[in-house]
Amino acid sequence: MTNISAMSALQTLRSVSSGLDKVQNEASSGLKVAKAADNVAYWSISTTMRSDRKAISAANDALGVGAAKVDAAYAGTEAIVDILSDVKATLVTAKESSVDRQQIQNQISALSDQAENIAQSASFAGVNYLDTEGGENINAMNTWDDDVVDGFTRDSDGTVNVSTTKVDLRKTSMLNFGGGGILQKDDLDYYMPLGTVNSSNYYHEGYEDHTFSGPQTFGDNDYIDFSMLVDDSQDDAGISFPIHIDKSVVDAALGSAANGVIATAVQARAVLQQAFVNAGADQYADAYGTASAAANDTSHYEIRTLETSGKRASSIYIGTVSGTLDAPTLGLNTTPTVNYDNLIPYATQNFVAPFKVMVDATISFDVAVDNHDPKTYVIDRDAVDNALGRGDGMINDADDLKTVIDSVASTDAGMWVSSSGNSLTFRADQDQFPGYGNQAVPFYISQFRTNQDFIQRFDLSEIDVTKDDFSIDDYIDGVDNMLKQSIDTGAMLGSVQQRIDLASNFAHTMMNQIDTGVSRLTDADMEETSARLNALQTQKQLAVQSLQIANSGPQNILSLFQS
Repeated sequence: MTNISAMSALQTLRSVSSGLDKVQNEASSGLKVAKAADNVAYWSISTTMRSDRKAISAANDALGVGAAKVDAAYAGTEAIVDILSDVKATLVTAKESSVDRQQIQNQISALSDQAENIAQSASFAGVNYLDTEGGENINAMNTWDDDVVDGFTRDSDGTVNVSTTKVDLRKTSMLNFGGGGILQKDDLDYYMPLGTVNSSNYYHEGYEDHTFSGPQTFGDNDYIDFSMLVDDSQDDAGISFPIHIDKSVVDAALGSAANGVIATAVQARAVLQQAFVNAGADQYADAYGTASAAANDTSHYEIRTLETSGKRASSIYIGTVSGTLDAPTLGLNTTPTVNYDNLIPYATQNFVAPFKVMVDATISFDVAVDNHDPKTYVIDRDAVDNALGRGDGMINDADDLKTVIDSVASTDAGMWVSSSGNSLTFRADQDQFPGYGNQAVPFYISQFRTNQDFIQRFDLSEIDVTKDDFSIDDYIDGVDNMLKQSIDTGAMLGSVQQRIDLASNFAHTMMNQIDTGVSRLTDADMEETSARLNALQTQKQLAVQSLQIANSGPQNILSLFQS
């Protein structure tokens, strides 16, 4: 009823057949992990890595295209460098008075045409880094890049990235449709127009210079009254004194023999000083200043602050003059010849015209306050955009420039900046360095300077030594500038070439490493597989024979009944 031996032999045969099928698949495919069922973890890893290898291979192909574009540009740049060197040498020859300048010009024109042809021909797959189609002058562009694929990466979190190298077309362009290429003139607006900084350094006290025309006679009932405000400013309220002059004050200052008559400016000083004493103002101001008038000047006198009020200010203000005497009342009611109040060192600068701070442009200036070492401050594109919040790099007026300077320097530098119309004024910040007149601190600000030190005023094709548009030296300087920029372009392209070569070599290495890694996970050991195949084939033969033997048992039992 049940052949246990046959069942056991059949189970063994099935197991051996299954193992034999698997080993035969390994032997025929060469893979020990050919599908997910073979090993889920290894199959997942190997499938992902094979996909990455294809991506790296595609990136490497794209890298080859980028390398070809850069190689074409580099070859063209090298040729143009040689041509510019020849043009420069030819211009040096043109300085010799005995040469035929027309022949020199013919040679320069031929070289210029050759440079233009090289720039136009240095293209690959329709891309030309030397002859560009920018619609505006390159000097007006903030950025203008071409991306060259240089790699493929997968981050630890599984994120896939395609990395690129940027080629700055503003640096490579020899000829641009909108102008500004290396072989073309510059956009003059790129060279930021900045006004000259003019400094004024005053450290003396505030005073007024008045003109005396005498004699001035005081009768018994005559008087002059006025107010004198000492050391008043926007930061501190000054001290006010009521000043009274009559015949008794005159005689007290000049002696009774004067009999109320003031004959000269020297005597007027003495009378004013006596009036200051009477009012208690003599410790804060006097009438003996000699900044603009000599002590023996018979027609001028000065009233000055002694800067003893404890105020940060340094000023003298004469209020309304009243009294019984007719003008000129000692000259007090006339406009002072000289009038200085709250003097402080400062500098001024005019805003010339709106301009744009380019991405690679900078404006530098130095500030020193209170005899400290000068500190340099730099205005760049980020500083302008952050301060003004427009993102276009434009400084349109003096208020804009003030805002930008405030953002990069004022607080740190101890400088206060103001603007009025097209004028800017710089001085020490009174909150940090209080004090006017002799109490003021020294203040210094340098000229504003840019990092653009050369203006290219002509195209290479516009050089004409037979005309007087520019001197030969001007042409030499301009071509030398083109040559320097071309050399810089070659250096930049060379560095990109080097990066591309490194990236390409690394891509090949990575593809080999991926092949090796996947092989370790999925490839079968053919020697071991062959041995196992032979063993399983033998086992299958034995299992078949075992099944035959097990199946022969019931036949033997049946033969007993037949006998």
